[in-house]
Amino acid sequence: MTDNTDKVKIMIKNALADGRLSRSDSDLIRNAVYYTGKVTGEKARLWRELQARVSNGEVILEN
Repeated sequence: MTDNTDKVKIMIKNALADGRLSRSDSDLIRNAVYYTGKVTGEKARLWRELQARVSNGEVILEN
């Protein structure tokens, strides 16, 4: 099994390029975080930071 942390980072960067996060991009990122069934601390941090940015209004969550 390989750790896909770099892939998750790139997915987040690409998804947020326009300051918006689509539901489908959010689902894809979440699936990449949980893909192996074993979430690393780094991937958990990335996911929490993404959620915080949406909650704080830094990123607009689209339907």
